[in-house]
Amino acid sequence: MTSADIDVAVVRAGFEAVARGDLAAFSDVFHPDATWNHRNPDRQGGVHKGVDGIVAFLTESMKVTAGTLRPVPLRFMADGDGHVAVLTRITASRPDGRTFDDSQIFLFALDGDRVRTVDQYIGDPPGATAFWA
Repeated sequence: MTSADIDVAVVRAGFEAVARGDLAAFSDVFHPDATWNHRNPDRQGGVHKGVDGIVAFLTESMKVTAGTLRPVPLRFMADGDGHVAVLTRITASRPDGRTFDDSQIFLFALDGDRVRTVDQYIGDPPGATAFWA
């Protein structure tokens, strides 16, 4: 396995854990002081710090969407130097009938075998803001 393959495997494990609803396995992917930057000025926006902050961000997202949030990775692109970009389709619905279907880019920076930072770029910022309002 190349270093790019190893990096992709770490990131893929995080997506698979979310798909299973396994928050313990999801949190194991991150360094204790990792950050996740949801780059949009909506209720979920901003930098979420530490594993607890990142898990709280995901937990709140799942709660607001009544468990319908689905991040589906479409393409993994790694540079072999600890960086992985993931083209992702995000779908979700809210109990009030709002729906969301967006293409997003996640940029992961790894330090060893754990994620240090995630930068999440929203494809439809106004749509995301309206959905999370």
